[in-house]
Amino acid sequence: MPDEPTGELAFLRSELDQQLRRYSTRRKRDKRKAFGLRLSTVLLSATISVLLGLRNLDGYADLFANIALGLGALITVLAAADAFFSHRELWILRTHTVRDLENIERELRYSMSKDLSPDALKQDVERIYGELNRAIERDSRNWDRLRAPSGTDPKE
Repeated sequence: MPDEPTGELAFLRSELDQQLRRYSTRRKRDKRKAFGLRLSTVLLSATISVLLGLRNLDGYADLFANIALGLGALITVLAAADAFFSHRELWILRTHTVRDLENIERELRYSMSKDLSPDALKQDVERIYGELNRAIERDSRNWDRLRAPSGTDPKE
């Protein structure tokens, strides 16, 4: 077997690398957004508690109460954004997809390490390419399901 694969094997390796990069990037982005939204709401909630505790300072009661009210409204907006965009669920979905793609990549490396005839290698490549397509289709279906309004079928 040559050092640099050609044909279907080269295409599969390239496609698998591209999909792994794409889904890993999406996973990191969704994790960062989920963490940012969650941390923001926790910090704002804690700030509200502190501000309401400081209301007893003479001359600042109204100011602190108004700031706390504004922060409470901001928390509501952030919570709505979190529920609408579902970054945590997307992060979990992308994590499953990245794991699937890593398993496919490992299977491809193993197949390439075996001393197979060209026909047997071609069959392995075709099978593994099918697994790659199924992993991407599964991610797409799960994404559709996550984005569909509740009570509706995302296929419609």
